[in-house]
Amino acid sequence: MGNVDNSHRSADISLVREATTVDDEMFATLSDTHRRFVLYALLQFQQLSFEELADIVAGWTNAADWRPVTPEERDDVMLVLRHVHVPKLEAAGYVEYDDESDELVLDSLPASLYDLLTYARAHEGGSVSGDRTTPSEAEDSDQNGGSDAADDSDETK
Repeated sequence: MGNVDNSHRSADISLVREATTVDDEMFATLSDTHRRFVLYALLQFQQLSFEELADIVAGWTNAADWRPVTPEERDDVMLVLRHVHVPKLEAAGYVEYDDESDELVLDSLPASLYDLLTYARAHEGGSVSGDRTTPSEAEDSDQNGGSDAADDSDETK
């Protein structure tokens, strides 16, 4: 088994509840990209309007395409967030949604969910983790068989 990441100890303590066991609900929550992106955004900003959240999630969802998100794509993301993912996160007690202000706030997270979430974010790839490559860099990597493959061949000589 791997080591447990206790990086939550340096996090804003109000965002992390007491240690809990990992349960199926946590994995179900993290199993969907949109829900992970909602939690990543709220971990970063703590409070967002639904419009802001939809912009962020739509951008992250379509980042690999290297093009602006269309209004239709953004509206589709907003619809699925409003009717599917945010209600699930709210029911689980991870976010609070205020109907009047149309804003979401991150509730405190169980420490084990926080650890899973920060691990997932670090390994998500793309713009979410900050590990972006330009289309030309990706093309160069593909032509070289991936940068790791090129590096490995030099080491064996």
